[in-house]
Amino acid sequence: MAITEKLTTVPNEPGVYLLKDAEGKPIYVGKAQSLRKRLQQHFQGADRAGAWHVVMISHVADLDYILTSSPREALLLESTLIKQHKPRYNIRLMDDKSYPYVMLTDEAFPRLVVLRDLPPNARPGGQGKRVARALHDPKRHEVHRLGQGEVFGPYAEARPMRQAMRLVGQLFGLRSCRKALTGAPQGVPCLNYHMKRCLGPCRGDITGAQYAEAVRQTRRFLSGHTGRVLSDFRRKMTAAAARQEFERAAVWRDTVQALEKATRHEVVIGTRSVEQDVAAVAAAEDLAVVAVLRVRHGRLLGAEDYLLRAVSGHSPAEMLEAFLTQHYSAAQWAPREVLLPVEIEGREEWEQTLRDLRGARVTVRVPRRGPARGMLELAQRNAEQALVRAQAMQTRREGMAASVLEDLRELVGMEQLPERIEGYDISNIQGDHATAAMVVFTRGQPDRQSYRRFRMRTVGPDDFAMMAEALRRRLQRAAAGDPSFLPLPDLIMVDGGAGQVSAAQRVLEEMGEAGIALVGLAKREEQVRAPGQANPLPAEEHEAGRYLLQRVRDETHRFAVTYHRGLRAAAMTRSVLDDVPGLGPRRRTALLRAFGSVRAMAEASAEELAAAPGMNRRVAAALLERLAEKAPTPPAADRGHPSRGGRG
Repeated sequence: MAITEKLTTVPNEPGVYLLKDAEGKPIYVGKAQSLRKRLQQHFQGADRAGAWHVVMISHVADLDYILTSSPREALLLESTLIKQHKPRYNIRLMDDKSYPYVMLTDEAFPRLVVLRDLPPNARPGGQGKRVARALHDPKRHEVHRLGQGEVFGPYAEARPMRQAMRLVGQLFGLRSCRKALTGAPQGVPCLNYHMKRCLGPCRGDITGAQYAEAVRQTRRFLSGHTGRVLSDFRRKMTAAAARQEFERAAVWRDTVQALEKATRHEVVIGTRSVEQDVAAVAAAEDLAVVAVLRVRHGRLLGAEDYLLRAVSGHSPAEMLEAFLTQHYSAAQWAPREVLLPVEIEGREEWEQTLRDLRGARVTVRVPRRGPARGMLELAQRNAEQALVRAQAMQTRREGMAASVLEDLRELVGMEQLPERIEGYDISNIQGDHATAAMVVFTRGQPDRQSYRRFRMRTVGPDDFAMMAEALRRRLQRAAAGDPSFLPLPDLIMVDGGAGQVSAAQRVLEEMGEAGIALVGLAKREEQVRAPGQANPLPAEEHEAGRYLLQRVRDETHRFAVTYHRGLRAAAMTRSVLDDVPGLGPRRRTALLRAFGSVRAMAEASAEELAAAPGMNRRVAAALLERLAEKAPTPPAADRGHPSRGGRG
């Protein structure tokens, strides 16, 4: 169906759309509250006049879309599809990571546990009016309900999260063990108790009310109310000193000093008790950096820098939109305010999307004056400085890569730099589930999107024949014009010695690609072998080049072994029950519930098997026949000698 015809059938509903090229590959992924309006804007050019957009539309041959039930679903799906397909015309956030959370459990004596990220289908805040009120309570900043506990976060990095958890033990004495405590004495206290980092509820000498007070202070601390926690500690220190309890006062003094030291980096920049993310962007050529200041309750808690790629031709507003999509979908949480330096398209839609993500109102605004504008200017300076650092690092990395590639070129004796290197390895056990792996390094770095793997058709454990098969199939796909196997490599590295190199060389000559450079690297000797040469290449004179070959070899081996293990595991999990005619999933489940194991079924009679829910005598007889065929037969030498094969 032509695109113009498809546009007439697109619904006026929220969702995610994919623009595809002539080969069916997504080249752009976007979301919209109204798919019809957004796609009409794309193809009618109503509000997109950028050069990148004109070029993109010229390559669009088809479109597809997926309806979603909420803006949050659209946000998460768009981010997932961008990560999966890496569309050519989408700006990509290089920091593709998940964000850790800390959960305060709902046990009788709560403890802190780490959540690497929230479940993809879970909304921070859960369900119910009681939870909704907690989310709107300003005293519970960044506190959500999820499963069995209160969730705090997300944290931009794991290090500050771990520091916070250590401080909770040092300052408040919350336990870290997994014991099911009831308040009664239970076992020997752990090392944390003796180090004064746990109140020791396992000893039974602390009341529930005392521990609840420590939990309340922990909640305040994790919520960002460090000022209130400090005030409470100072008041207790003063009260203890007034009662002449000087040892107790000294403990509170040490606690105050520890908390002051931990929060010394926090800068007071305002008086509004609201959480804000202040974002600014700086770009040069195809690289951009978004700097984000995290402001909580008027305190600047930290700043993060995020790299964006494929930004050439895009406006700052488009870069910020791409950042919002991929950053907040990964965090699955949004602050109450997001401050930006420029207006973005569909600001109201973004507020609705982030509100759906947070479970409470979110404001996206561009401040023009006052303290908020000053914070934006600070974020802009951070972004510009981070861009300078990123450019310097990129230049240094490219220089190092060029030096390594030059050393490898000299080692192999090539006329040009090996910009694209492909590595091949075979993984099998006596020919069983044999697989081949192809990895690609572009300018000295792994290009994982170009990795490929093959299931071998060669019969028997013949590594040479399998290597030839893998390379032949790869070159045949390229000759047929398959874009996933183009371009051809400058250098091929096979995992092995002279035999694997000779097999690969014969295939290159057979396919008319003898001009591609070829080497082999064996694991044991670490010798670099070239076709037609009796002696290995002088790799000891080119350490940088050999190290790159070793990286390619190790990555190829890892990729091949991972695939091979997966196939073996899938084969091993196949049950003998799968081969019995008439024995479907329901009957298999009923049999396993009734007998517990396949061995118990083999020892049962046909009548007992037929008595299971859904079974009959015909299927029971077929099952017993199949189990008898699969029963292991002891070796002839062991028959009649039950004592053999064991000890005693």
